[in-house]
Amino acid sequence: MLAEFTVKNYKNFRDKLRFSLETSENYTFNQEAIQNGIIKDSVVVGYNASGKTNLGLAIIDIIVHLTDKITKTERSNLFYSNLYNQDDIVSFTYKFKFDVSILEYSYEKKDMKRIIRESVKIDGKEVIFSDKNSCFVHLKGSENLNLDNWQNSISIVKYIYANTILDKENKDCQIFRKFMKFVNQMLWFSSTERFVALGTNNSCGNMFEDICNLEQGVENLEKFLHEAHLSFELLEKDTGEGKTIYCKIGDREVAFAPLMSSGTRALVFLYLWYMQREDYSFIFIDEFDAFYHTDLSIAIIRKLMSEKNIQVVFTSHNTDVISNELLRPDCYFILENNTIQPLCNLTDKALREAHNIQKMYRAGAFYEQ
Repeated sequence: MLAEFTVKNYKNFRDKLRFSLETSENYTFNQEAIQNGIIKDSVVVGYNASGKTNLGLAIIDIIVHLTDKITKTERSNLFYSNLYNQDDIVSFTYKFKFDVSILEYSYEKKDMKRIIRESVKIDGKEVIFSDKNSCFVHLKGSENLNLDNWQNSISIVKYIYANTILDKENKDCQIFRKFMKFVNQMLWFSSTERFVALGTNNSCGNMFEDICNLEQGVENLEKFLHEAHLSFELLEKDTGEGKTIYCKIGDREVAFAPLMSSGTRALVFLYLWYMQREDYSFIFIDEFDAFYHTDLSIAIIRKLMSEKNIQVVFTSHNTDVISNELLRPDCYFILENNTIQPLCNLTDKALREAHNIQKMYRAGAFYEQ
């Protein structure tokens, strides 16, 4: 899982921003939100324009050069340079934990495409490095790798993964493969303004057609909406221009799209990715509850918390989701003034399960240490 992420000079993050998902807190409640000392489920709360969306886009930047899941169009639409000085180098550092091993991946860019430095360390030992002056690989099985064919227009890490048969028995090689698998299963999506997803091979050009192409997609969507207390009777239709979803109202069958509210549309979009959850290791859901009632927001968090193999980060500006009944003080993060800290680090008070942490937050009990 992702244990820590650091970024500098990216968009509005002029100074270094460190987002640590490691925890040593010994809360006895909602322990399922923690795995192997890493926060599996977290909520980032912040005011508008505090950088919640930029945080997610910064984390997901890793898939731009290590996978083939970002199209040229998506790349051109991702504003990259920081807002203060476009000539500054943008730096990223990721810390992953797999069982007891730590893999650290860091790189620097001048823009979306150009990587000027990369480094991979496994348990403190640097196994891959490249910059404009030098390059080396210390992974068993890479001894005969022809670096003459490598052009630094692509990631050296991606090049190694695609062109090397690494030793399957070697521990470092095993950790490196777990890292690449994890990155290939990272997803960012948002249902505000536009329905956008990054980290998928699906075109997502027609949400309804994508759902129709899932096994029992429409039937399961109806059940999913019923769980949210939305009583639609849905059916699949082929209009001649592709599959779509209709809704049965009395004796009539009408197109579902015009009937959907903003909240229903956001929920249907969430369902599309939820039904593909086995394909993902990490999901960042930006402003996940922008169109939801608080009860539905809480239900969605609980539903994704039940997925043991997915690390999820939600962002929200709704303080009603801050509750010890749902998560824990180390799982709620406040993003403000280029810093991000869990609630437990923003007070000298020993927080307990009985505390109303939402009320404390609104009263200003949490402050930068």
